[in-house]
Amino acid sequence: MHIEDTIFLTKEWRWSKFQNYIIHKLDQYNFKAYKIPKEYLYKETTYGSRKKNKNVKLFTWAGNNERINFCRSVCINSPSYCVLNFLIIPNSLYNIPFFGIDFVSLPNYHLIVLDFQPSLNISRQFNKDLLKELLIIKDEFHQKVPMASKMSEQIAEFFSPGVIWSKLPKDEISENLISNNLYSTFQKFLDLYLNTLSSSKEIDLEVQKEIIKGQRNYLEYRKSKDPARPMLKVLFGETFTESLINNLLFKIIELE
Repeated sequence: MHIEDTIFLTKEWRWSKFQNYIIHKLDQYNFKAYKIPKEYLYKETTYGSRKKNKNVKLFTWAGNNERINFCRSVCINSPSYCVLNFLIIPNSLYNIPFFGIDFVSLPNYHLIVLDFQPSLNISRQFNKDLLKELLIIKDEFHQKVPMASKMSEQIAEFFSPGVIWSKLPKDEISENLISNNLYSTFQKFLDLYLNTLSSSKEIDLEVQKEIIKGQRNYLEYRKSKDPARPMLKVLFGETFTESLINNLLFKIIELE
């Protein structure tokens, strides 16, 4: 099955415009599809009580190129939960952070996270020009879209100063902010990330070892503390959730 054969590139799914843009941009960088194991590629099931049974669909889209070891979108659609979780794990030959998206519509609110997530200390992975550009985009966004409450210190260490972080009520105003302000900010972030990655030079072996260690630390943290785990268990059960998290979503896949 291909993503084009699902609802996840159609208006039926809230985040389709964002996923369409991801595919469009990565196609410009010699991006190749990654063969996802069948059990994780597409899943459709039901959740809730027998009297109030609800349908949920999941699709995982993934690929790589010479500068991206692995990137994937997890797309979920149901009456109560609508999710786009996207992560780029860059080739460790380049001193570049992860690119991460968590756009989650829950029963009562939308949770928005968008960032260049560091695998090294900020001062060693973000030059002043890149950080300045990120902060400009962030400030423009949060002038119109409120920030969520402060992250805990444990979580904050995995995000940059440029993180977009918001919690919005499910109302018409939020719909407009997502369709306009968030979408344009997301485009700027992804364009900046891919341009930065494509122009980066290879680093020496010692720094690469540090980056590999930093990437593994982040991925191990996400495996053990992924905030989406409770939601995924509600929708798909514990066995599938643990298998998906540990064997695909946060697995380091080296280029051949």
